[in-house]
Amino acid sequence: MNSDIEITRTVVGMPEMIRIRPRHLALAALGGGLGAAVRFIIAQTTPIWETLSLGTVVVNIAGPFLLGLLLQTLAERQESRRMRVIRLLTAVGFLGALTSYAQLAVDIVIVSEHHHVLLAVAYGSATLIAGAGAVWLGVFTSKSWYRIVRQHERLVR
Repeated sequence: MNSDIEITRTVVGMPEMIRIRPRHLALAALGGGLGAAVRFIIAQTTPIWETLSLGTVVVNIAGPFLLGLLLQTLAERQESRRMRVIRLLTAVGFLGALTSYAQLAVDIVIVSEHHHVLLAVAYGSATLIAGAGAVWLGVFTSKSWYRIVRQHERLVR
């Protein structure tokens, strides 16, 4: 066993081999680099109010929506090497780096240090609730789209 790429874990008392392939890490890293660059551009081009960045809000709502949409879309398809590449590059890498919950935490601390504790709590809570709703909306959108496509396919046959 090469410890750099294989890990053994126990699931219900049975050891299970997990293989972490360097190309999978490279895909996630490439997507992460692109996602971080996009997040940086969004943060630099959006306004700041009371030390709160609109860019952080945008990525923390758009990111979960896109993640829900993407993962549900991939779940509707047959698992394949191509789907794995898309999932690693976009979901794990790009969208993982695009969303910035670490920056959300920093924003909350900074706002509360400026004696706006209620604003900090409201901002954090609203962002998390909106992010959860955005994931649901992404999943719902994908499921609805696939339902329409299947109905259309039945009508065409």
